[in-house]
Amino acid sequence: MDFFKKWFLDYVDRFTSPEVFIQENIKLKIEHTSRVCENILLLAKAEEVGEESCRLAETIALFHDLGRFEQFMKYGTFKDSESENHALLGVKILENTVILSRLPLREKDLILKAVEYHNLMEIPECSENSRELVFYSKLIRDADKLDILKIVSEDYEKEKKFRNPALEFDMPDTPGCSEKVVMDILNNRMAKLTDTRNLNDVKLLRLSWIFDISFPATLALLKERGYLDTILYSMPETEEVQMVREHLESCLNTVETEYRI
Repeated sequence: MDFFKKWFLDYVDRFTSPEVFIQENIKLKIEHTSRVCENILLLAKAEEVGEESCRLAETIALFHDLGRFEQFMKYGTFKDSESENHALLGVKILENTVILSRLPLREKDLILKAVEYHNLMEIPECSENSRELVFYSKLIRDADKLDILKIVSEDYEKEKKFRNPALEFDMPDTPGCSEKVVMDILNNRMAKLTDTRNLNDVKLLRLSWIFDISFPATLALLKERGYLDTILYSMPETEEVQMVREHLESCLNTVETEYRI
């Protein structure tokens, strides 16, 4: 892990920029990676896996957003549809740099696939996907969502002029919500970015991630840290938002207190 962490810091250091907007977002992703590493260890330990499995999980977390740095430097956005798939870009970088060559083939393949799967709508149902790969893919997806919700909830608490437009995908702050996005939430489904039309929709999209959470400990942490409440209460008081709030609160209340960590 020490070797991988040093390599990671050396790699991202090449993206240092004199442009404030770029540098702020490069720094944001470095700090995000660090917290996702912390999150994945929390979740792995809650699942009572061994030390070797924890190290593998932390390695996946360390490299999960490796493609973000080149993506943002090249395109100035974190929106994959307007640039390129950052997960696949990260896989390509890992393969080209052969940084994982010191690992057994099984672990290398697990890391590459978990990185590839971390930003998909769902983990592909493939016969080649082992239970082990599905487990680590779910771990990184949960750990990643935990920190993204932290970042955006803190951003929504700021005055509008101080918010980071890269986190909002440059969506307009207009009234209303997309009916498709609202209906996805009310039907316990993750919303799609392609259905979002404004900032309210982006907030709802992120709230809908609770329907892709895999571990009880993740839901417990979300409830304890209050990220979802912060996002909800940053939205206008409308009938549809109230419906979404009540539905999500009902879903979260099903989490047993024994899972809190």
